[in-house]
Amino acid sequence: MKAPEKILHFAILVIILGGGLGLFWVLRGNPTAQFLVGAVTSVAYFLWGIIHHAARGDLHRKVVIEYMLVSALAIVLLSTVLRI
Repeated sequence: MKAPEKILHFAILVIILGGGLGLFWVLRGNPTAQFLVGAVTSVAYFLWGIIHHAARGDLHRKVVIEYMLVSALAIVLLSTVLRI
């Protein structure tokens, strides 16, 4: 993977996570909407990870499981904190 492609991949990740965090903050006081934003951000992170590793050529089952578990953990923690 060349440097410009790496920059693009990580810029997209920053947009995904930054956008999710920004929307989460804007929607404070509305736990249902915050949970939905968190869940969508988590799924987007999972998909980004799969696409990123596929482009790098090192997509393996362990990588998919790792991104899936991190995303699932984020959703469980968010639902616990927001009491959804």
